[in-house]
Amino acid sequence: MTRFRPTLAVLALAALNAAVWSIAFAVSGLAIPSLRLLAEYLSTTALIIMSANLILATRLGPLETFFAGLDKLFTSHRLNGLVAATVISTHYLLMPNKTPGWTPARLIGLPTLILIVVVVLVAIAPRAPWRRLVPLRYENWKLTHRFNGLLVAAGVTHSLLAHADVVAMPLLRTWVYGFATLGLLAYAYRETIGAAVKERHVYEVGEPRHVADDILEIPLSPAKNPVTYAAGQFAFVRFEGGPTREQHPFTISMAPTSGRLRFSIKASGDYTRDLQSHLAPGSIARIEGPYGRFDYRSGTSRQLWIAGGIGITPFLAFVGCVGPDYDVQFIWTVRTESEAVYRTEIETALAERPNVRFSVHATSVAGHLNLADLDLAEPGELSVYLCGPVPMRDAFIAQLLALGVFRKRIFYEEFSLR
Repeated sequence: MTRFRPTLAVLALAALNAAVWSIAFAVSGLAIPSLRLLAEYLSTTALIIMSANLILATRLGPLETFFAGLDKLFTSHRLNGLVAATVISTHYLLMPNKTPGWTPARLIGLPTLILIVVVVLVAIAPRAPWRRLVPLRYENWKLTHRFNGLLVAAGVTHSLLAHADVVAMPLLRTWVYGFATLGLLAYAYRETIGAAVKERHVYEVGEPRHVADDILEIPLSPAKNPVTYAAGQFAFVRFEGGPTREQHPFTISMAPTSGRLRFSIKASGDYTRDLQSHLAPGSIARIEGPYGRFDYRSGTSRQLWIAGGIGITPFLAFVGCVGPDYDVQFIWTVRTESEAVYRTEIETALAERPNVRFSVHATSVAGHLNLADLDLAEPGELSVYLCGPVPMRDAFIAQLLALGVFRKRIFYEEFSLR
């Protein structure tokens, strides 16, 4: 059910807007042509959805709880953007052109529509088929999101100037512009005091070390307000001694202990490549979080853990605190044995935990892991935790379902939040 919440959320907003329209229209007694009625409904739906995205962007705790994970919240955010751009474009095509020339409403409306479409195209660029043709640095991708509040403000202005029917119905006017106001207040909070409030955890960077050529391990010691987190969670980090001051999300790769943190970061993008050689020991790291619902304690007592490559990071936290009540088979799949750089650490942590059976699967020697070769007795009682690249994850999910594992007991988080 939780995987469908992003879709259900956007459908609920559209349905709620339709219900308010129906009540307001019935009470008003206005006579509105059907085409214009549909066009104005679509316009207000887009405004409501865009305003909801401003609220989601605050990343407040109750929102993550509702979506059962920040990754699902981000999925909802992306879906909302696509739906809003589609709906507002349809509105523009349907809206009757009552007044020729460039009226104030059209001077605001058309540029706003174009900007919404451009912003959405940029937002989906990292997942689009043409992403390799248009390289986009993370900080530039994130910068486009800073303008979403201005687009909502322009949408409200256009609606006030162009949609007399909305303004004329008190219930509808209160609903649409009230919700937009909430969104704009959320935007103002995020752009002003939000960062300071949410980045209240301050840490000092220890001595970074390369555990592999492309994996940098960064230890952090608390300087102010240590983070309280659960194994498997991640945090947004702003390294003041890093290559940029931009926030980035990383999984905490150690079990909760004494307020200390550790991140194990693979060079997989512009920022993470630069970070490998541009992080000053002793500098300040500002932490927002923790976030995430990837928690082995939410599953049954019999579990299968599968990590792919750097997807080992949440499991590094799991092995340091998993209790004896769990019967776990833990497999780390890597290309070569030499890439299993945390093997010794894991085996040491599990030396007193015989209930967790750990193995490394090197695909260069043994080929791709086939889950049918594992002894998954009574798969209906099994909980599975996956972390790794999306193609690997999807392939394993298909195998697990074929073997009889229930979908609701397959747990993962998005490998990329963009």
